[in-house]
Amino acid sequence: MLVCDDEDSLRELIRAVLGDRFTFIEAKDGDEALEALAAHVPSVVLLDLMLPRTSGVDVLAALRADPRTAAVPVIVVSAWSHLDREALDAGADRFVAKPFDPDELVAVVDELVST
Repeated sequence: MLVCDDEDSLRELIRAVLGDRFTFIEAKDGDEALEALAAHVPSVVLLDLMLPRTSGVDVLAALRADPRTAAVPVIVVSAWSHLDREALDAGADRFVAKPFDPDELVAVVDELVST
């Protein structure tokens, strides 16, 4: 699982919520996310929209344009809840607003990873 968020505490919370079921690759900005995607094809991506350097929307576009990663499920996790439609239109599979309910995040990840 790739978790891309510029907040260390949020990446830590996601690791704690999702537990030992996943191996986590973390990125603190869009450039690190693109580097990680070039080296790995994760089972799912959790992606913030507002990132330093390369935006989450640009990461999502690059991920969808690459045949290796085009089908990887993407969950946008963002405090910018008014951008939910833009994220879904850009190719995200789901949108989870920050602060998120841990049970909701687990349910969304389970739904996308099991399909």
